[in-house]
Amino acid sequence: MNASDPTRLLAYLLISLVALATAVGPMRADFNATHATNPLWTPHARFHVVWQVLSQTGVSILILYLLWGANFPGHAWIAAIMNFNWGVTFYLTLFNMKRFAGALSDVNGIPPFKFNIGGQIRTIDTNLFLGTILMVVNLIAVALLALVGR
Repeated sequence: MNASDPTRLLAYLLISLVALATAVGPMRADFNATHATNPLWTPHARFHVVWQVLSQTGVSILILYLLWGANFPGHAWIAAIMNFNWGVTFYLTLFNMKRFAGALSDVNGIPPFKFNIGGQIRTIDTNLFLGTILMVVNLIAVALLALVGR
């Protein structure tokens, strides 16, 4: 990477932010009583959430390696595209929840974000809110990569 190019550096930092957030965030949010040790979840469901979090962490580590350690044409593009993995699979799952009676949250899970908009309290699911922000950040990074041509 040419660190003297501020646009490319910003793109790399944004991609890194998303990769770190999708590695560390789920570990912090899911390795506790709201998910992995949730007494209302079946043991098999707990197994799958731990597996999913560890899998995403591995993908995030690979993204960071491709971005900062690899040096072949297109390595940053591959990292940026792989960074969409979490968001794409999240939205695919979201749009198919009725097929498997899924839900965005549980009664003893992580509470939603609350916003005061015009005097009215609005709520939005934490995963939906943060995941959408991360995908927008990654889209900005992709736009920056396109600006610098790599």
